[in-house]
Amino acid sequence: MQILNRIKILSLFLLPWLVTGCASNAETAAVQGEKPKTLIRFATTAGNLPLNFGIKKGYFAEEGIDLKIVTIAGGPASVTAAASGEADFGGMGSPILVGIAAGVPITIVASPPHSGENFVLIAKPQYKSFAELKGKTVSPGNVGGGSSDAFVMIAKAKGFKSSDFQLMNAGPSANSLAALQAGRVEAIIAGEVVGVKAELEGFGKILERAVDYFGHYQHSFIFATNSFIKEKPEAVRGFLAAYRKTLEYIKAHPDEAIQFAVKELQQDEKPYTKVYQKEIPQWDTTGRIDFVGTDNAIKILKELGDINPDVQITARQIVDEQFLTKSAIKK
Repeated sequence: MQILNRIKILSLFLLPWLVTGCASNAETAAVQGEKPKTLIRFATTAGNLPLNFGIKKGYFAEEGIDLKIVTIAGGPASVTAAASGEADFGGMGSPILVGIAAGVPITIVASPPHSGENFVLIAKPQYKSFAELKGKTVSPGNVGGGSSDAFVMIAKAKGFKSSDFQLMNAGPSANSLAALQAGRVEAIIAGEVVGVKAELEGFGKILERAVDYFGHYQHSFIFATNSFIKEKPEAVRGFLAAYRKTLEYIKAHPDEAIQFAVKELQQDEKPYTKVYQKEIPQWDTTGRIDFVGTDNAIKILKELGDINPDVQITARQIVDEQFLTKSAIKK
């Protein structure tokens, strides 16, 4: 209820700004004699490689898209941004499914290239097993977010409950990593790059990987607001075409893309390179959604209490693949 109230308040403040912003964008194009591009505001965390690289390469502009990144802290914030009118698109994890189930007017239109569960449990080096963390201070992230769900799933599989630990939200990845390094927490949940950084620098190690506990599960998605889909369907198609072109280029030129991330997005070179040199060759550039994995995700989120068990939704009801290229869907 607090999230929905916040959404309503934000929308009132943001509407005048959004209208003015869209108008000025079109006016500028007209003055310069260019064909006006369609503004798309995409809510995601800082450092999104495909989006930033695609902008740099001009792929989105080629498709008539003026792509602006709305930087947010995590999955719940991407859904809030869409509901408040601050964003037209977003791409994060399980909170997207939670938002749709709660009635936020968004629809899944594609998958990112790596859509599986990628959270890892990073502990101080002295810990040899998850059981040794019982009673210790752990930072699993925001309640209801993907990292928090990952911790709950790992703990449950090991025979523990959240109440068996002293839980503290140390903030986003950089802050939680600093908390681990400073000794304020004994373990954190974060992405693979953070875990590799902790291992390379010797103050932490990856103790568990969430992917080992979720089974057949799609974690991440790309969504668009229902109003944007209705009003500008060709822009949705154009965005996804540019996105796929970007992914295919990155997959063919991984070293160039990684160096872009290091220099332009200020990514930590050694851990980022180690992770992405392994990950990029495995990317799925089609954008297809795993319907079985999505249905399993809905089931798990109901078990975790993130989605009301009485809400009846399926992947087929909340996904629209019409904007993907026919060749992508057939692959």
